Amino acid sequence: MDFEKMSLDELKEYAKSKNITVGNIGREKLIERIKEKESESNIAESVFNDMVTQNESSTKNDFVENKAQQSLAESISSAIDDLDDSCKYVDTNIEDLPINTQVRVKSITYGGLTYKSRTSNAIYRWNQIGAEEIMTISELNEMNNHKRDFLNRPLVILMDDRAIKKFRLTKVYENVAKINDLVKIFNTNNFSLIESTIDTALAVNMKDILISKTSQLIKNKVLVDINIIRLLSRKLKYEFEEILEEVDLK
Repeated sequence: MDFEKMSLDELKEYAKSKNITVGNIGREKLIERIKEKESESNIAESVFNDMVTQNESSTKNDFVENKAQQSLAESISSAIDDLDDSCKYVDTNIEDLPINTQVRVKSITYGGLTYKSRTSNAIYRWNQIGAEEIMTISELNEMNNHKRDFLNRPLVILMDDRAIKKFRLTKVYENVAKINDLVKIFNTNNFSLIESTIDTALAVNMKDILISKTSQLIKNKVLVDINIIRLLSRKLKYEFEEILEEVDLK
């Protein structure tokens, strides 16, 4: 599909059909998000299809694994950027990255975040959620040794699948990425699954993000089940009463 030839209104309608939050987004940014969403969907489909195939060659497995990790990082990043599929795989074939390799590091934490390198004295500041800094593998090694919460809680995510492998963050990112499947999970009406998903999000520093995404879903009338909303309110220790009154769901 040639997005460049589509009007902004047409792009917005198409984006909504793909469950992409639109808002007051500009044309170029919207096209970029649509392309990222379609790319992510294609990757996920390929990963799931390949995972059920038996006796695959190791080369093919490595290819699928690399795409799965890229999808996880982008899925988490998309959840943060919008604030509006988790794949299972094993950390293998870890690449020995040079210590001067640069990696994009994105904050998934509300408010400011600061890290000071012990060796270089360089100071990295993420002023708000979604902000990015560039760090070297050497500095990330140090961060992982002395301030483990940054990578393992996590407070930030690494936007490089090679680095995700190196620091063995696959399982951590699987759990964080589940927040991007909220609508699908809520639609199951499986309260046990919903509750375990909330618990997983809370365990990996996603409370504020989960509150924001839930608020958006309520405002957009995507989430209308009052029982699920009450469960979220109880687990998150957050009242959605004001939003419920705005959309007249009480």
